[in-house]
Amino acid sequence: MCALTIPKKTTLLSCFLLGLVCLSFTGRLKRVISVYTGLALSNDTTVTVCGSSVTLNTVPVAGYSNPSWNNGSAGTSLTVTSSGDYWWQVTGTNVVTNGDFSAPTTNATTRGFTSAYNYVKLTTNCPTCCCGVLSLEGTYAVGTNPNSYHTQFTAFGDHTSGSGNMLIVNGAATANTTVWTQNITVIPNTDYVFSAWATSVNPASPAILQFSINGSPLGSTINLSPTLADGVWQYFTTTWNSGSTSGSVPIALVNQNIASNGNDFAVDDIVFAPVYRQNVHVVLNPIPVLALTSPHEVCSFYDLTKAIVGYDTGTYNYFFKDSNGNTITTASAQNITQSGTYTITEQNKATGCTSLPQQTTITIDPTPQKPGITSL
Repeated sequence: MCALTIPKKTTLLSCFLLGLVCLSFTGRLKRVISVYTGLALSNDTTVTVCGSSVTLNTVPVAGYSNPSWNNGSAGTSLTVTSSGDYWWQVTGTNVVTNGDFSAPTTNATTRGFTSAYNYVKLTTNCPTCCCGVLSLEGTYAVGTNPNSYHTQFTAFGDHTSGSGNMLIVNGAATANTTVWTQNITVIPNTDYVFSAWATSVNPASPAILQFSINGSPLGSTINLSPTLADGVWQYFTTTWNSGSTSGSVPIALVNQNIASNGNDFAVDDIVFAPVYRQNVHVVLNPIPVLALTSPHEVCSFYDLTKAIVGYDTGTYNYFFKDSNGNTITTASAQNITQSGTYTITEQNKATGCTSLPQQTTITIDPTPQKPGITSL
């Protein structure tokens, strides 16, 4: 009788230097195409993998540090489980002063930024405030807990450490109002990243913010999620090339929400820095799953393709080996005359992805001989 043997699936772990991408994966690598064009945002890599996941890894870039990924996570690796477009970046020195709001809040100079909103602190006298010093629209504070400044704001910690300062804002019902601005120095023909973390402090009418450089909007609007809870920090980022611009330029976060009810938010860890970004297009192709029917015991010969469930030569190539591990042709596989354990593998013609090898045992019984007849 035949016994079906399925080898255990193994996890392949490999690391390839692809221009500036390193990757590991579970499954089989079909091909990798890398185009390295230097320190530029157009540096693109395509990774095509046979399997259900791939781990992308950064590599060091001289003068750059703090690796991060398109989903806001930090670190040198990211495991993805679906095809799509991803990127990682490393940055130079952050030129924003007090981007984490840890400096003393004595005045605009020590705070390192200015705002079109009015600054308040816990000791601010506000006779018309119903619920704390941030009760009035168009005001902001720098502190460790939004609820300390407005009783209807949710209590939570900052993004940097969970116990430090953040920018806390009661948004005004006026579009294009500058929430935060600072003059920074740029050099020409350089790619920069402008990023920030933000969250709602009250669920009503989440903020709509926008990055701005030199008074011009940059990138799409920053729409805080209406479904995430207050205090869940969300990462927003865009890039800018300085072109011929040099010297001091104002960068800003601008509020585009005109709602008077809600529009309350917090901002932390603002970054403006030279950036190298690597774009990675990932294609994950499924590994074929080859299934064989039950063991076979036959007379004379056996067609090995009959053991394959869903035998489909239009979609797959099939490869056969005998008991000694020797490759045999399809024609030979269709006329097996010797008992043994045979190995079959299928490969998707379109993707090149190959199944795990499967084995089946074929027993060929001798054909009974016609008995001799003698006369009486």
